[in-house]
Amino acid sequence: MTTRTRPLSLMSLAVMAMAITACGTTPQVADTPVPVGAGAGDKLVTLRVGPGVSSAGLTSTLPGAQVLVLDHATSRAVVAVPAATARTLSSSSLKTQGLGQLDAGVLAVEDDAVMKVLNAEDPEAEALGLTTWAGGLTTWAGGLTTWAGGALTWAGGASFLNSADLASASAYWNALGIADGQRRIPELGAGVRVAVLDTGIDLNHPLLRDRVDTVNDWDFVGGDATPQEENPTGAMKYGHGTAVAGVILQIAPQATLQSYRVLNPMGAGRISVVTSAVNKAVANGAQIINMSLGATSNSVALNTAIAAALAKGVLVVNSSGNAGTQGIVYPGAALGTTQLPLNSGLISVGSVDLTLKKSAFSQYAKNMTMTAPGELVLTTFPDSRLVKASGTSFAAPAVTGALALAMSAGVTSSVVASAVQTSAKPNLDTIYNPELGAGTLNVSALAAKFR
Repeated sequence: MTTRTRPLSLMSLAVMAMAITACGTTPQVADTPVPVGAGAGDKLVTLRVGPGVSSAGLTSTLPGAQVLVLDHATSRAVVAVPAATARTLSSSSLKTQGLGQLDAGVLAVEDDAVMKVLNAEDPEAEALGLTTWAGGLTTWAGGLTTWAGGALTWAGGASFLNSADLASASAYWNALGIADGQRRIPELGAGVRVAVLDTGIDLNHPLLRDRVDTVNDWDFVGGDATPQEENPTGAMKYGHGTAVAGVILQIAPQATLQSYRVLNPMGAGRISVVTSAVNKAVANGAQIINMSLGATSNSVALNTAIAAALAKGVLVVNSSGNAGTQGIVYPGAALGTTQLPLNSGLISVGSVDLTLKKSAFSQYAKNMTMTAPGELVLTTFPDSRLVKASGTSFAAPAVTGALALAMSAGVTSSVVASAVQTSAKPNLDTIYNPELGAGTLNVSALAAKFR
């Protein structure tokens, strides 16, 4: 029996909005089920904490509190509390609610808003629904040659890519210099752990299943340890995380992915969920976190979790957004602030085409870090299929994959974060260049810095 799923018309992030209303002609998703997270109506409180503050102390002091982040290295904590508790919260009240000498102060209180994907459809993106794997090719562990060399044919000599799709994929690989980069760094990302915060991953996909860590992961939507993509009726973002994962593994095929399902199939998730996932990914040893998602409003709570990750040497890659407008989405939009300095290790990525011109949908800004190709990128899709995906969601994981490849050469995260920018190709967009960051990802030049 053949199982069919809806085609992937734009597997892009677009923009995750904290506001309840949709933007422009974007389909309304006000009734989208909210993923499991903090309770409805809860507030997120960011605290300054002293060295003696513990999670148990915070929960015993604050009625109904859930500790999302407690990081003594940055002296910060994030807790979710009922609105009634938040209304009475102050630094002085913390000292009188049961822990006489609790060394903590309130820095910010915000809503635990529902973040929604605002979807702008791209008519050029297409699902290759008839491309399946009958057996044989099960991994990208051989690097690019798995696609372009002898492994291209199998199962009686049939190619799993037709000539047009192979030409499209080859143009993408060549533009990035992937073959040379993988030749220089034959570790191919081995030993590097990459967290993917998204809609989940198809854990049974033959090109992904051997590279996904099924122990250090979590489904924050379903509240279990199996972050599998799900496809209920009307799902708008089914396959997004699977497609992101495929981009990463094309460049770093031996990297280990950790999947954290923070968005439901409609592309919605609470800030508390994403914040918790960042914290859990770091605790589980992730060295790079890919966040092909974003918000139109700033969140001190999420920034706090990211800053704590960066302080531990974890790199965070964030897509810039797909509204085509000036100004990028958060958390990348906070780059250049005290909490998230420009060279902190948070990398915001926009999209260009293969001629190094800004993609029409890509957002841009002076504080955006860099760009990568993000149009019609051939990648994985659930049910053993491929898809051509467009959006900054798929530019970002190309940078993530390149970082993983370089780090597998034994280079520190801070050195790689700088090198990925200094090795970038200058963009050729005379209109938007000043707001496209350091240039476009060049995997070959990045690898050449270390091997």
